[in-house]
Amino acid sequence: MTDFTDIANEVGAANAIEPQGVPVVKGRRVHIDADILAYQCGGNDETDVATSRRILKSKIDLLKDAAGAESILLHMTASGSTKGDRAVIAYTKPYQGKRKGHRPKNWQYLRDYMADGLAGPIKQWYDREADDGFGFISAQCHGDVIATRDKDMQMLPGLHLNWDTYELVEVKPDVFGVEHGGKLYGHKWFWTQMLWGDSVDNIPGLPKHPDFPRGVGEVAAGKLLAFAHDDASAAQAVAQAYKAHWGDEWADRYAEQASLLWIRRTQQAPINEWAQFLPIGPQLTAAVERMLTRVNLLKEEAACLSD
Repeated sequence: MTDFTDIANEVGAANAIEPQGVPVVKGRRVHIDADILAYQCGGNDETDVATSRRILKSKIDLLKDAAGAESILLHMTASGSTKGDRAVIAYTKPYQGKRKGHRPKNWQYLRDYMADGLAGPIKQWYDREADDGFGFISAQCHGDVIATRDKDMQMLPGLHLNWDTYELVEVKPDVFGVEHGGKLYGHKWFWTQMLWGDSVDNIPGLPKHPDFPRGVGEVAAGKLLAFAHDDASAAQAVAQAYKAHWGDEWADRYAEQASLLWIRRTQQAPINEWAQFLPIGPQLTAAVERMLTRVNLLKEEAACLSD
């Protein structure tokens, strides 16, 4: 879920900053975002495949060393992945409907190279996005490290490796929000996105608010969450903000946005997984049921058309 417009031109980015030496931790694995690698290491139109392959391997080695990891596992959103049915969930705006920026010339080559296991062990995700794969790892593999440039994973607990500075950031499961290097981590980041949205994936969040008629950006989201100190208080603040803009539709829009933004963590990864982790009342429960009914009907219609 990252904007790749500038990444495609960063041919030398893999060696921009040398990571500080970190002692290897026995048993530690670093989980690396292969979707990002394919864009960042693909180079420009003049980059040959051998050079892009060298940049790829160099970046993987740098991330492994910086994480203090014994091993790596690449994670890729597989071609043809359902992406967790997010395209079907989206109602207000088409999911990822405004993706911009051309793919590097070697993008497909690097994806195929990694998919064949030539850059290291790889997990291809077909029933969800690689983002959700990182969520599963966050919940199951304590002590492992997540390495991605995708800001959505900032909501996850665990060890995060900054893609550019190679700094390790620990987000403890019981911490609501923590800032490091100008970035917000923890569940507070999820609630911020519920208000701010994610323009890269065309997720609007809360488009407007009576106090912020020009739109809800990062600053406005911070003000609306100023008194939130845990999930319960944040959920209440976000619900009030949604009611102020959407009126009677607030619960349906809330359920839609939460289902799009939440990084899933369980093996089954249902579209309403967020409701298992976060506070939810009767109105939202009913909205989730309506969403599930709508999504199932759309999937059934699509299946009939494909037969």
